[in-house]
Amino acid sequence: MTLWNNDTEIQFFTESLKNFAYVPKGSDAEGQTLQSRNSLIGQFTEKWSKTLFEPIANELGLFAINSVVGEELGFSRQLH
Repeated sequence: MTLWNNDTEIQFFTESLKNFAYVPKGSDAEGQTLQSRNSLIGQFTEKWSKTLFEPIANELGLFAINSVVGEELGFSRQLH
């Protein structure tokens, strides 16, 4: 099973470019830069992980869901 590879990276950037405009290198951005890359990576990774674990969860009669909050697992709503 292939997990994360170059095709996954290409998919991430392709999906990201649908929602954000990047300033080409060498262009004058007038101080405007994209600061939300980590958020984009987090959202993409969460969706990717859900897709990965969904068949396993289904076999166990469980569900794979996004936006899990579980303090006992270290998952909280608080941003670090």
